[in-house]
Amino acid sequence: MAAEERLLVPIEVFSDTLCPWCWVEKRSIEAAMRRYQAKHPDVDFELVWRSFCLNPLLKTRCDKLSLYDEWSGGSATFQAHLDRVRAAAAPYPDLRFRVTGSTGPSRLSQVLIAAVLRRRGALAQARVVEALFRGHFAEGRDVSDEEWLVGVGRDAGGLPADVVRAELRDDDRGREVDDEAEAAVEERGVEAVPCVIVLGRYKVGGFQREDVFETLFDRIRAENMPSSCKGMGAEDAGTPGATEGT
Repeated sequence: MAAEERLLVPIEVFSDTLCPWCWVEKRSIEAAMRRYQAKHPDVDFELVWRSFCLNPLLKTRCDKLSLYDEWSGGSATFQAHLDRVRAAAAPYPDLRFRVTGSTGPSRLSQVLIAAVLRRRGALAQARVVEALFRGHFAEGRDVSDEEWLVGVGRDAGGLPADVVRAELRDDDRGREVDDEAEAAVEERGVEAVPCVIVLGRYKVGGFQREDVFETLFDRIRAENMPSSCKGMGAEDAGTPGATEGT
């Protein structure tokens, strides 16, 4: 392999800060990227977070547990769902799901996520996404609380507080987030979150373990760097859970 031969794999994660599975997916895909790069240093990843709204009808603040019960099918139904989330999160002991307090709609948090990507880049965006998930699911924070979001944008995103506040209050930025979520459904076939689109072509829906992403990375590397992948059979490049074409 020529020394200059490298492969950049762009990854987009469509998520909502109200989705518990999205936080677990964040851990899974980040671990998969680290492990894969350790084995294949000729592969680079660029991961960005995109907007998706689980409940566009949510307009006011409400009790989190009541909200999740409603989404899960009725009173006291969310606990069983949360047990499955916690089981999936078991390999990542720093993830804690308590689901306490109240929250409003996630739209402002999505505006913040998009603003940090635009102004500070993907690494700063990932820190903000992490802080938002942790705040909502472990610390009882409200993802519609402007003051808290300003603090996250400042401390995790590295933006001046006045810049964050202006972004959150800019109606055009809100419409951009709405448009991105709508396009995700109409143009890219995103039906639920988490949904991961790799290389603009491969869609991985729902929560997936690290090995699913690593298998997909193998397939992509074999297709795009064939001189580096001699000996990989077709069966090695198959990817459960991934579909081509978005």
